[in-house]
Amino acid sequence: MTPPGGRRWFGRTGRPSAPGQNVVLTLDEGIQYIVERELDAAIATSHARAGTVVVEDPRTGEILALANRPTFNPNAFADSDSEVIRNFAVSGIYEPGSTFKIITMASAFEEGEATPDEQVDCQNGIINVAGHTIHDWKAFGVLTVTQAFENSSDVCAIKLAMRVGNDALYHYIRGFGFGTATGIELPGETRGMTKPPERWWKASIGAIAMGQEIGVTPLQMVAAASTVANDGLWAKPHILRESKPVMMAENHEVSLDRRVISPQTAARMQRLMQGVVDVGTGKTAKPKGYTAAGKTGTAQKLDPVTGTYSLHDFVASFVGFTPVES
Repeated sequence: MTPPGGRRWFGRTGRPSAPGQNVVLTLDEGIQYIVERELDAAIATSHARAGTVVVEDPRTGEILALANRPTFNPNAFADSDSEVIRNFAVSGIYEPGSTFKIITMASAFEEGEATPDEQVDCQNGIINVAGHTIHDWKAFGVLTVTQAFENSSDVCAIKLAMRVGNDALYHYIRGFGFGTATGIELPGETRGMTKPPERWWKASIGAIAMGQEIGVTPLQMVAAASTVANDGLWAKPHILRESKPVMMAENHEVSLDRRVISPQTAARMQRLMQGVVDVGTGKTAKPKGYTAAGKTGTAQKLDPVTGTYSLHDFVASFVGFTPVES
């Protein structure tokens, strides 16, 4: 049976329920169907080895759809490969790349270190951080902060992160939920990989500003973008219709919702992320009939043989929300 709102009901019927017999999920059957169909199509088009999609209601934290590919037959669970049955959305760790600039930019706005219209010299796409030269994907000159975000300039992100500083940037990284499990009611969730500033090396702030030297899960990234959509409030993701009002993380109580950035900063980020979809690197993500906001990311994978970033293997991602107004 399907209750109001299209949520799927799983369980027994016909007699009074006993504890453990019924599970009601937040998944929306219609959205779940679309997600699986589009994920299959995207993998076929891109020839990707794997893919994950998570859809969340940013106001409530309800997970409306979640899918991983490749998948497996649950009726033949014992015969499935361990990598296939792993829920990458909550247990897979990857370097997010430029989607992480959402956190970098929001921290700069919140700390008063930048404004959307401020002009930044992107130095023809080259910056040196502690003796390490970093190149933009394109030789940008002077751009506004908004233009730099729309075009995903690494140089601008690094400059703003250096203004914010190691300690403050780390504060926002943790505030947005990285380095801590969300507490979703799914097995195998990991906290990702972060390290405190005292363990950063001199060039770490440059790498982290553009989404390297940090490991996140898809669910953490979705929850972070949802924080921007939710006017600066982080909402605990959950997949059961009823969840407790608090979660436990590292022996501390964390409230269901917590403020990470001000509504003013969130509004700025919403406009910047809309620009990414309207005129920037995320134009192909714009749906027909709706406004949308988001951020693209292309992260080089580490080559296990050389220990350096691969020139051929990437993790491509997009995170965003629609419609922008609601």
